[in-house]
Amino acid sequence: MLRLVCIDVDGTLIGESGKPTSGVLDAIIHARSLGQTLALSTARGAMGPTADYASLLNPSGWHIFHAGASLVHTGSSEIIGEALPKDIIRIGTELSGIHGWALEYYSADDYRSVDDSLADQPLAAAHSKMLGCDFKVGDASDLVEPVVRLQFVVNESQVSEILELMAGKGNVSVATSPVLEGVAFISVTKEGVNKGSAILRMCEMLSLDVAEVMMVGDGLNDLDALEVVGHSVAMGNAHQDVLNSCDYVVAPVERDGLVEALELSWTL
Repeated sequence: MLRLVCIDVDGTLIGESGKPTSGVLDAIIHARSLGQTLALSTARGAMGPTADYASLLNPSGWHIFHAGASLVHTGSSEIIGEALPKDIIRIGTELSGIHGWALEYYSADDYRSVDDSLADQPLAAAHSKMLGCDFKVGDASDLVEPVVRLQFVVNESQVSEILELMAGKGNVSVATSPVLEGVAFISVTKEGVNKGSAILRMCEMLSLDVAEVMMVGDGLNDLDALEVVGHSVAMGNAHQDVLNSCDYVVAPVERDGLVEALELSWTL
């Protein structure tokens, strides 16, 4: 049995319903009964239902949030964060103002968002609803703790433009969610900070060999993590690049592919 399984949220742990299925919940309970360590590995922040997902997987352990920019311990509430340089925050803020893009500023467990309510398709408030969090309008100066991640929330058609404008300005990654179809989430973290670097740091803290670790994911922002672990698993609904890069492919999220992945981890 593998000692650690890292699990993405959107498109992996949850599908269109926005919550884990009964089959997934049963598999998580069984994994914990076996003594296996489960860890969330998500671009989301440690707040609202996402924090609850982490406690569900492991109520007293380390989890990866903000695409690797924060490690949070659900038992002690200890936080290890990677602050985003101020010049990158400034550039993101300027681009949001020029183009009218929804932009979110995240500390480890709090956030503020630029209000795009005047847009043809307002996304900032829709995203906060998806996350199960109160919609908090503001900017980086309103956060008590340092900003660890920026996130543009835009239509998928705008992804290439943002990637071009933010090239070389930190680690930039793209994710989607079946809960908000046609919407892309473009995260910006400190250069060199991603889910893969966070898994390596977690393994060092837990004295684990990364060869004993499985990562289960579906999106492009999972690639760094999938590349560093000993056992990489793509959900059947994963992006083609993820499908091409993984050791194993399981069923899509809507058919409980995560259950299949966990069952596999018990045999390795």
